[in-house]
Amino acid sequence: MTPGALSFCERYPIFKEASLPLPVALVVVVGILMIFLGFLLFPVNLGLIPFSPDGQLGLLLVINAIQIMTIGETPLGQYKRSWLLTVIGIGFASMGVVSCIVPGILTDVIRTLLGALNIIGGIILLANQVLPMLNRNGTASANPTEVPPILKRLKNTQLMLPIFSIGFGLTTLVPGLVSGMIIAGILIIEGLLLLVLGSTLQKILKMQEE
Repeated sequence: MTPGALSFCERYPIFKEASLPLPVALVVVVGILMIFLGFLLFPVNLGLIPFSPDGQLGLLLVINAIQIMTIGETPLGQYKRSWLLTVIGIGFASMGVVSCIVPGILTDVIRTLLGALNIIGGIILLANQVLPMLNRNGTASANPTEVPPILKRLKNTQLMLPIFSIGFGLTTLVPGLVSGMIIAGILIIEGLLLLVLGSTLQKILKMQEE
């Protein structure tokens, strides 16, 4: 094919169709938003820019709502998409939008909801990761199989994410528990872990296709 016959997308790769599956794309987007929010909290805590706690809570609730409605991902685990989850997602999104536009009305409700969901969901996810490991250690076989490095990275990431989720839930549920700088750091680390998770999942999917 001559250069003149190249299609528009071939000339400008940025316009090519993204090969990321929807679940991976959502993980990446949420990770980027968490990192961006975390970095914004640094100048906020230094008093350099104004800050709306209701806007932060509303944004996080809308992010959760998008995950619930699109792929059935909830703070309490992954579930099959259903009309019930869709209704719950719409309810979360509506509360988040109201919180962003009309501060002060739903602040305590959303703070309690987000804190409780992150803590309970983190404990459930952590238990799902730790208990199978304890069972395997208790019934170790004589010839243990070698775990591929990419699966080790996936397991380690999935183990660390709920720990930071519980930490964020505690700071949300109990305002003033730690400084704003620590909260910003938690958000950034959680966002980076989500990017690592998305990258790892994408590599695993490519390996399965090959």
